[in-house]
Amino acid sequence: MFAKFFKAPTLTSKFTDDMLFATDRIVSYEYTKRFSKVGEFVMVLPFDLDFLKVLKINGTITIDGDWLWIQNIGFDGRQITVGGKDCKGFLDTRIVLPSSTSAKGADGYDVISGPTRTCIRHYIEKHCIDPADENRKLPLVWGGGAEGLRNDSYMARFEYVSEVVTALCDNANIGYDITGNLSGGGFSFVTIHGVDRSFAQSENPRVIFSSQWGNIVSQNYEHGVDNLFNVIYGTDTDGYTKSVYRDNNVFVGVSRRECNVDVSATIEDEYFDKYALNNVQDNIETHSYEVGAAVSSGYSTEYHLGDIVTVKDDFTGNLFNAVITEVTKSYSQGEKTFSLVLGQQKAKPLNKIVNNMINQTMRRR
Repeated sequence: MFAKFFKAPTLTSKFTDDMLFATDRIVSYEYTKRFSKVGEFVMVLPFDLDFLKVLKINGTITIDGDWLWIQNIGFDGRQITVGGKDCKGFLDTRIVLPSSTSAKGADGYDVISGPTRTCIRHYIEKHCIDPADENRKLPLVWGGGAEGLRNDSYMARFEYVSEVVTALCDNANIGYDITGNLSGGGFSFVTIHGVDRSFAQSENPRVIFSSQWGNIVSQNYEHGVDNLFNVIYGTDTDGYTKSVYRDNNVFVGVSRRECNVDVSATIEDEYFDKYALNNVQDNIETHSYEVGAAVSSGYSTEYHLGDIVTVKDDFTGNLFNAVITEVTKSYSQGEKTFSLVLGQQKAKPLNKIVNNMINQTMRRR
């Protein structure tokens, strides 16, 4: 593997001028890349004073087509450990400031509606690319991409921009990425969508993971509701409280999970329920499949983050369709491995991909 290291980016820096060094002397490397969330990485280099003298916090790295942002540097005389987030982490450094709005019952919130891409662009441009306070600017340009839902909306106040973008993406089943422009400077923000490569469709080449085909080495299924709030008691500006249900279902007994949020609206306001639900949209159920993919299984050539693929469960024989939401790339002693998470680990109950258990015998493509 070959990595290029750069200085901390500025609004005017150029990659051609800011490269510190490039190396293939990588002891080990692990990076978890996520479809709609910020990823993390750890890279180990051999101890080298030339490396150590120029490595700086907030510098960036490009490796294997990915762009990483350095947050930690450590060394012990034998090796240098570099860790941090991918460049999506830039959005972890900006919050959505209060704003004036004409939206009824949303005073103080930054409110937007329209296609998902339009909503995301609003928050990225207003709080990262072209904010009123120039000190808040990030070296980002808008790159467009997947539209998402045609009719979407959001209201935010004091949330991190990364949280807002993730919520909008998850709601519309799209993702995003931030990549550097090597021929110039700055970083491009793009929204992305996956391709249906599941067993059930025939328009695209199918991707089916099965140990009998030799393209996975391990698998683990998880479904849980520990993080799911399905009854929200919304307290309005006058101190009155109303219960709001997810999916318009009335949950009872042990399946009922309650919480309370404050809503900047009155109970009589037509948007009250929507605002209450918006406050807890990240509190959702776990529904995922983790597989250890063989290196020859074709990541980045046959399938990508966001694609819908199929896994044959070794234990039940069923087929499970889900979105690839995470990939962990690991490199050590010349060997590369991939671990994939299929299905939304934090999928919104209102808009999650339906994971069909297809009870039929798999047949070869």
